[in-house]
Amino acid sequence: MNSDLAMLIARLRWPVASTRWWAMQELATLLLAPEMREEVTTSLLQELKGCKVEAETVELVCIFWMATKRGFIPPPELGSSLERPSTLSSLLIRDCGLPSEDDCEHHLQVAPPDFQESPKFFEMQGADVPRFFLTAMQRLEQRSNLPFVRQCNYEWTSSADSFPGAPYQGDVGHFVRPIGPNTTGAFANRNFLRMASAYQRTLAVARKFWRMPADLVNRLALDVLPLDPTLAFMRPSRPSWLPAFDGHITHDSASVEMYIQSLARSLRSVAQGRVLLSLSTPVHVDPLSVTELSIVRWRHLGESLVDAQGLLERFSKIQRGGGYGGCQTSGLQCVTSVPVLTLTDVLDSKSNAAPLASTYGFSRLGYLQRDLYPSRLHYPVVTDTEGPISIHPNDGCLSISSTSGPIATLSYWNAGWNPVHPTDMSGLCGTALVTEPDMETFAPRQKSHRDFYLWWVTRKRRATSYEAFASEKRFCGIIFTE
Repeated sequence: MNSDLAMLIARLRWPVASTRWWAMQELATLLLAPEMREEVTTSLLQELKGCKVEAETVELVCIFWMATKRGFIPPPELGSSLERPSTLSSLLIRDCGLPSEDDCEHHLQVAPPDFQESPKFFEMQGADVPRFFLTAMQRLEQRSNLPFVRQCNYEWTSSADSFPGAPYQGDVGHFVRPIGPNTTGAFANRNFLRMASAYQRTLAVARKFWRMPADLVNRLALDVLPLDPTLAFMRPSRPSWLPAFDGHITHDSASVEMYIQSLARSLRSVAQGRVLLSLSTPVHVDPLSVTELSIVRWRHLGESLVDAQGLLERFSKIQRGGGYGGCQTSGLQCVTSVPVLTLTDVLDSKSNAAPLASTYGFSRLGYLQRDLYPSRLHYPVVTDTEGPISIHPNDGCLSISSTSGPIATLSYWNAGWNPVHPTDMSGLCGTALVTEPDMETFAPRQKSHRDFYLWWVTRKRRATSYEAFASEKRFCGIIFTE
């Protein structure tokens, strides 16, 4: 096997989630290259036969799925090559236009009466794996009075010998030490894969033995997608117009505002008529400190004064509560929709201003893309126009469009590297949302208006790498546009 290809495939087993995502993208691209197609296809099919758990299989099938969405014709034997099939892998294969043998219910059984539940299953919730799996099982159990939690425990325990060469595969500290308390990282290690597989197998048991409707099983299985279909094709690429970061740009309010002005000038110089709607990025990262800069453009209707601190507090509260609505998705479609709002929906009455971008609630999440959630995915706030507003992949970015045409583009880049970051921050990547030339996303009901940027700086520090990060007081401000 080609050594570069072997390295890419090896990275599919690395615990760092973003590394796996990027490796999957590169392998999907190689499937489209005529000179590499046969070798890559053969290698991936061989990898499928060696999968130990269902979640590994899904990640490999996702590579074929991404390539198929870009014109690749998948091999007819893809469905029959799955050593560990599941409902989710069957959905992906069918979306590739291939028949699925739908044999994901083989070797299933209800947990026997003498099964002793493992306490480790409960101990790792919220630590090695997110609490989502246990919470989902508990909700299903409450609604049906069936032993979903016990069954999931059984399926997870049954996979304990899947990776005999790594007895501590569930311990994040096996990969990163020391990390300190109240830190997190976008890891998807083998313990996570075992849990995601146990979740899928429990749903299959419910369908086979407890008569859970197939439509419900399919919908719940989509909750453990490794990649959100809309975000799957985003490639990290720092915009050419974005000025360099350094430790001085967030020194004080004057420094931040000088940087915003230079950013606006740089964008105008390379893309006349385009406007920055939002920026969210770390500007400094090291093991002892993280500094994050966030910028959102607002429209001010009238002449009232704007209290930046109060506005930021209200804006943050509304976003946390999903006050601007949620993203709508359907199955494995690559298109996400966001709602069209009215001026009343978005106007902050105390400042008489409205945001031109915001984060929205989301209905699906790719576990290999957790660095983007929750504060990196800003989409336009679009008012008083015909819907829907759709988001779809385009040339490594996200394109946001309405029925009248493109509105804005969201780009993403890697802003720094550290294995972990504070739990109350998003991952160490940045995003920028920029309008298309001369495109108006907001329809004011008043003729006179001015735009301004609401900005804020979040800084976390610690003295040593085994201590918790401490928050410094967040400072913020507004700067009116020219």
